[in-house]
Amino acid sequence: MRDRLELRIKNKTIYLLAEKCIFFPENQTLVIADIHLGKAAHFRKAGIIIPQQAGTDRDYKLLQDVLKKYETKRIIFLGDLFHSSENAAWLHFVDFSSQYPHTELILIKGNHDILPLAYYQQGNLKVHLETLQEDFILYSHAPLPEVPAGILNIAGHVHPAANLKARGKQTLRLPCFHLEQSLLLLPAFGSLTGTFALPKGNAQQFVTTGRTVLAI
Repeated sequence: MRDRLELRIKNKTIYLLAEKCIFFPENQTLVIADIHLGKAAHFRKAGIIIPQQAGTDRDYKLLQDVLKKYETKRIIFLGDLFHSSENAAWLHFVDFSSQYPHTELILIKGNHDILPLAYYQQGNLKVHLETLQEDFILYSHAPLPEVPAGILNIAGHVHPAANLKARGKQTLRLPCFHLEQSLLLLPAFGSLTGTFALPKGNAQQFVTTGRTVLAI
């Protein structure tokens, strides 16, 4: 079973993981987009009936499983780490971060990251308001409208997916990594997020079932 797919872009090796995130083995960096922690509590506040731990336990277990598989020095969250204003679910993240005192945690703020800075500091997060550039890679929450020549923008926000044709004129939608020219879009990591089907066009797409990742 192929639980990762290796890309080579310039001098970088990038693992596309079936768990809907990417890993750079050279600097042991895990990159994750759109977890939307606290979304279940946000739904309940809006009157939508949903179990208190819906999604949350699954997302933390998945993240911890990834950290067991890959020795990680840094985690870069590409925004929408926490879905809304403060609720009890934030304490769960603080507890999680305390279990990894030697792992650097970086947040590039997304449109849902509206907590005061002190909260992120409590969670041991280093916060970047818009972008973070390292070598030829430019991290952001949403895809940037323009990037300089030779730069790869790695982003989230879109929750990309691909529609696969099945028998009987049926289609199957799966989260995907979407690589097009100077942009690499990551699928949403959170289990309570929706998806947005992106046409493949001239892009490369790599779908994930949660267990397997493969090019289409």
